[in-house]
Amino acid sequence: MQIRPASNNQLKLWRKLQQTKYRKKEGLFLAEGERCVEQIVENGFLKVESIILEKGYRAGFDFEAAAYEVERTEFESLSDTDTPQGILAICKVPEEARGLHQKESGLMVAFDAVQDPGNVGTIIRTAAWFGAAGLLIGNGTADPFHPKVVRSTAGATGALDYAKGDLAELLGEFENVDWQVYLMDGGDDSINLQSIKPEKKSILVIGNEGNGISDHLFLSQRTKVGIPGHSSAVESLNAAIATGIGLYHMTGGAGG
Repeated sequence: MQIRPASNNQLKLWRKLQQTKYRKKEGLFLAEGERCVEQIVENGFLKVESIILEKGYRAGFDFEAAAYEVERTEFESLSDTDTPQGILAICKVPEEARGLHQKESGLMVAFDAVQDPGNVGTIIRTAAWFGAAGLLIGNGTADPFHPKVVRSTAGATGALDYAKGDLAELLGEFENVDWQVYLMDGGDDSINLQSIKPEKKSILVIGNEGNGISDHLFLSQRTKVGIPGHSSAVESLNAAIATGIGLYHMTGGAGG
């Protein structure tokens, strides 16, 4: 494998990929860390354009993408972590899925302004584990190709089809072809998640960490579901944990 030095123009472009507008413009994103990059290479869901290595670093796995070596200070300028692991991948952003609502069955996970990149990445990883049919990324949600989100997916980025946009419009599009929407909500009038038998075509909506699901998404044909708890010391569950519990129940616990 030939490892080449990176040019100043390449470094300039790669640094820009830390910003959403440039990821969108270039159609590329950064994936960082040995485990994350190895999983992306092995699962083959994404096109890997380049691998960037800190000088002296050697990957513990094989890859076919072009490899570039940079000095430590240059690598640190590309990384958004406090302790960079010495390896990054430049990946092509997968296109949004067309006709996702036309799938005949499955469980979709919908994000309503879930803002924390760690939560979004963990939810994507968990959804992939439980074999979700796809992701609906509502406006205000952290970019699924943000470096922190990608790192939190631990290599699951690209494993699931996705669509982005106004969540009210996306849900309406799905409901027009008989998808059932379940809203994760901690209100007193929510139905216990354990009593729900999900439909063949179901969507599980998770809301914003602080505000929950937007008021305008609560429509009469949609089902509010909650997770019962037994502690007066905690107001609510973390968004990613709540989604994991919801996915476990709604898929019958069939992961892996």
